[in-house]
Amino acid sequence: METGKSQDKTLLARQPIYSAQKDLFGFELLFRHELASSAQEFGEDLATSEVLLNLYTGLGQQSDLFTRKLFINLDEGLLLSDAFLPIPPDGVVIELTPSIQITEPLIKGIQKWRDFGFSFALDDFDFNPRYEPILNYIQYFKVDALDDSMHDIAAKMDALSKYSAIWVAKRVETEAQFNKFKALGFSLFQGYFLAKPLAVQGQPVRGKINSSITTINAVSQPEIEVAEMTKIISRDPTLAIQLLKIVNSPVYSMGREVNSVRDAIVYLGLIQVRKWIIMMSMLNDMPASRGTVNLVLTRAKACENYIEQSLSVKSDQAFLVGLLSGVDLLFGIDNKCFFEQISLPPVIVKAILEKEGELGQALSKIIEIEYKILQDSSEISDPDNSGLSAYNEASTWAENVLAEVDDV
Repeated sequence: METGKSQDKTLLARQPIYSAQKDLFGFELLFRHELASSAQEFGEDLATSEVLLNLYTGLGQQSDLFTRKLFINLDEGLLLSDAFLPIPPDGVVIELTPSIQITEPLIKGIQKWRDFGFSFALDDFDFNPRYEPILNYIQYFKVDALDDSMHDIAAKMDALSKYSAIWVAKRVETEAQFNKFKALGFSLFQGYFLAKPLAVQGQPVRGKINSSITTINAVSQPEIEVAEMTKIISRDPTLAIQLLKIVNSPVYSMGREVNSVRDAIVYLGLIQVRKWIIMMSMLNDMPASRGTVNLVLTRAKACENYIEQSLSVKSDQAFLVGLLSGVDLLFGIDNKCFFEQISLPPVIVKAILEKEGELGQALSKIIEIEYKILQDSSEISDPDNSGLSAYNEASTWAENVLAEVDDV
C-alpha cells in the first residue's frame, strides 16, 4: 500500500532475531523518535508507549510483525504498576534491562505479569548473581556477544543448566561469532551479521486526547458500562479513530464488521480500551485544533441527527461515517490511505469516499451545509429544513461537549 512517501515517518525500528538454522524467530522492537536520541532521553515508559501506539495505530507495512514473537523493553515503573500492556501477551516477550533493581516488589510484579501470560527476557545478561531471585521467571537469557568480560561462558552456562531459559546471542557481527555461540548451545541470534535494525516507515495516527485527566477518570470507573464508555469516546474524535485503527490491527483481525464506536469497544473489551486510553493520554503530540475537533464532532453528530429520520439506516453508523470523514482534518492523512488499512463495511467506506447510498447522501448534505455556514450562511438552501436543523442541533451539542472539556 502506498501511504504517501513524502509524509512517511519512522514509526519504530525492528531487528530480526533468528534461530540457529537462520530461520526468522521474532523481532526486537526499538524506539525511534525525531526529537530524542534514545529511549532513556525520551523516558523509558513513554518510549514503550510510543513504540506500541505507532505499531498498532500507524499506517504502514507492519502486518508481518504480528506473526512473530515481539521483544519489547519495559520500564521498571510499568512492571510495578497494574497497567498491563493492552496487547495479547502470548506473542510478547518483555525485556528487562540491566538497570533494574532486584527487589521484592519487582519479583512480585514479574510474577503478576507471568500469571497474565507475558514472557520475560534478561537483556545483556552478564551472569551476575544478583539476578538469582528472578531466574525462575525468565524464558530468555540475552548475552552480548561483544562483551569481553565474559570468560568461560560454557562453564557459566552449565552452572545455570537447571533453568529452562533459551539462550540468545545479541550483537553477533561475524560468522565466526555466530558459529562460536551456536556451538556453546545458544538457540537464537541477533546482530549485524544477520540483519541490521530496519526502520518501519509509515504515517502516525496520533492526536491529543481531549481532557486526558477527565477522560481517564471517567473510563476508570469500575462499574462503567459499554453505553457510557461509548458516550465518552464518541465525544473525542481522535481517540475514537485511534481505537478503530487498533481494532483493525492484524493482531485483532476480527472476522466481523465494525459498524460503530460501540462495536469497537465491545470487541476490545472495557479493560483493554481503558488501558489503551491511558497509554494514548501519555503521548499528546500532533494535537488537532479545537476548531477542527469542533467541526468533526459537529459533522458526525449532524449526520446522526439527519439519518435518525430514516428507519433503514442506524444512526450510530451515520455518526461513524461523519466521524471518519474527518480523518484527513484531524491527522493530516489521506482518507483513502486510511481506509486501505482498516476493515469497515463497504457501505460505510463508499459513503465516505464516494458519497454513495443513504449514508453517503446524508454526509454530502451535511458537508454542503457545513461549507456554506463556514463561507456564507445566507447562501444555505434547505427547503425542508431537516439538514440545517440537524446541523444546528449538532453544533450546540459539540459546543457543550467542548465546553465541558474547557471547564476542567
